[in-house]
This record gives sequence, C-alpha cells and structure tokens, in this order.
Amino acid sequence: MATPDELRSAIADGRAALRSALEAAASGAWERKPAGGEGEAAWSAREAAEHVVPVEAMFTTAVCTACGYPGVEFAQPSYATAAEAIAGLEAVTELTNKRLKYVSDTDLEKVHAEWKRSAADILAVDAHHLHEHAAQIRLAAGV
Repeated sequence: MATPDELRSAIADGRAALRSALEAAASGAWERKPAGGEGEAAWSAREAAEHVVPVEAMFTTAVCTACGYPGVEFAQPSYATAAEAIAGLEAVTELTNKRLKYVSDTDLEKVHAEWKRSAADILAVDAHHLHEHAAQIRLAAGV
C-alpha cells in the first residue's frame, strides 16, 4: 500500500497536470464541446474544470469522514475563463491540503461507511481523477 506521502504526492502531480491543462486551455477554445461523446466525454474545458475543481473538496471530505474528522466546504464554481479556474484550483488546493497533511498511515485503512472505500483508495482515485480530467480539458480545448 502507498504511504500518505506517496498519495499526497500523486495528488500534487495530478493537480500540476490539471493546472498545466488549464494554462494550455487559456489559449484554446474554453467553451467548445468536443465532437461526439456522451456524458462527461461531451463536456467543454469549462464544464470539466467546473466539475474537477470542487470534486477535490468532495474527495478530501470523504477522506476526513472516513477518518472521523470534519471535512471542507467549497462552493460550486462557475469559471468564465481558464484563469478563473486556475484561481479556483489554487484555492481548493490550499483548503484541502490543510486537511490532507494530517492523514496518517493508520488513517489510510479507515473506510468511508457510504462509499465502502478506504481513505487510501479515495486518495488514489482522486489522483487518477485529476489526470483524467486534465487530459479531457486539453482535448476539449484543442490544446
């Protein structure tokens, strides 16, 4: 099993990939929807950003809930530009890192009652989710 530091590092890597995609999308088509696709695959870069950024708070809150301490709150955003999405990513990163830094080896085994996943699993899914949507944003914006 990965350590808390390894999982935090994986999330940081995912956030860096997302930031890079958002920076690239600033010169692309922020509102353009990709040709074809259904559901999330049909989202514009803007729609993907408006999903992935607040979900960071959701994943952190799920880890906190599994571990028995309070989560975080982050309002559903609306990002008219990629720059606004980058600012939102910075804000949610600062907010969530204040909680995630306390996740210990013992915490990783704790299971979220509703999600039926361990804190370690939730953190790993978070990292994957970031990379997945970073790629989607690049594709949708054509960058």
